[in-house]
Amino acid sequence: MQFDTRALGKIEIETANQIFFPEGLFAFEAFRHFALLPTKSGSTFHWLQSLEDAKLAFLMTSVSALTPTYDPGVPAQYLSLIEAGVQTEAEIWGIITVPAGKPEQMTINLQGPVLINRAKKLGGQFVSEDPTHLVRTALLDLVDRSSTTSAGQG
Repeated sequence: MQFDTRALGKIEIETANQIFFPEGLFAFEAFRHFALLPTKSGSTFHWLQSLEDAKLAFLMTSVSALTPTYDPGVPAQYLSLIEAGVQTEAEIWGIITVPAGKPEQMTINLQGPVLINRAKKLGGQFVSEDPTHLVRTALLDLVDRSSTTSAGQG
């Protein structure tokens, strides 16, 4: 499928990259058809591109790639929404916010993770009840903590 995106220009979107969100995303419930597209080859950053509005895209990254200890505690009802039997059947992504002109201040939303079941091509978003999971967690601090923890485990 050919699609014109704001972030990546005109691209071919493979069926394998298309994800249906039965309930949409928070504040964007009307949009349900998306594609998960890498920003560039080898990058951990991806665009969650709406297939209904070329101007709507969210920058995301896999949370487990940043911090393997993150556990949002996904309730069974949310897992069933994306037809996952257990949390490990879902990829957990965080939406990134980059303040204009201040990329060093980018944040990731750990309170409202996006779950994707690639096998079923289904996605959903839910609210983590963990009070330490914030809407705006400093991404660079999270990366620094993760690399410090990994380095100390040698």
